[in-house]
Amino acid sequence: MRKTLVLLSIVLLSHITPSLANTEKNTAKPAEVVLEKASVQVAQNAPRVNPNSKAPSVKRAKKKKKKKPVFLEPGVLATTIIVDGKPFVIGRNQNRKNLMPKIYQKTGRGIIKPLHPFKPHKVETIAELEMINYMKRISAGDKKTIVVDSRAPIWLNLTGHLPGAVHVPYKQFLDKNEALEIMQDEFDVILKPNGSLDFSQAKTLAIYCNGNWCKMSPTLIRELLKYGYPAEKIKYYRGGMQAWTLLGLPTIN
Repeated sequence: MRKTLVLLSIVLLSHITPSLANTEKNTAKPAEVVLEKASVQVAQNAPRVNPNSKAPSVKRAKKKKKKKPVFLEPGVLATTIIVDGKPFVIGRNQNRKNLMPKIYQKTGRGIIKPLHPFKPHKVETIAELEMINYMKRISAGDKKTIVVDSRAPIWLNLTGHLPGAVHVPYKQFLDKNEALEIMQDEFDVILKPNGSLDFSQAKTLAIYCNGNWCKMSPTLIRELLKYGYPAEKIKYYRGGMQAWTLLGLPTIN
């Protein structure tokens, strides 16, 4: 009898245990399903992010850079002279992106001239500020100083000329009669009855051409020296129009 009861108990337990386990599984399943559905819904409602999109940048206000002035010389932006009875401002171009004329951009012209090409004659070689000072002297009423453009006429049409310059083409000095006429009319040289030249009242000449590769002003200066023109009254602006325009200085057409 006892054996029968024990066997019945074992049988009953074997049937009850799986059912209890299945009951636990069935009671847990609905909660997991709910959570899973909720997660899917949240994922569907979330905003979509483009993987290629960049993060929004924060715009910063750019500080405006002050334009630096282009000075003529320390603390001086410009100077005013009188040309043909009217005020003319000599100052450098204030646009820092300004370019020099194309005609002066070629680098293969001529032969480079020495700083003092007229030795043993003591002709002074000058630069831009000295040339401007001669212009200022003329503007202030100095009748014994003159700025001379020695280039061939075509160059004046191509590039203009320096403010207040007098045009004396260098080739005119290759003819003696023309040279004597110009020296008397323009440079205040006195032709004596005996044919000699008096340079006591001769003007100071600030002479230029296209640049330190150009032969025109050196040719004119050498011809002047041959006639006996005083070397101390001749100033050679070696940089010429190329250096003048390189610095953004104004010309007159």
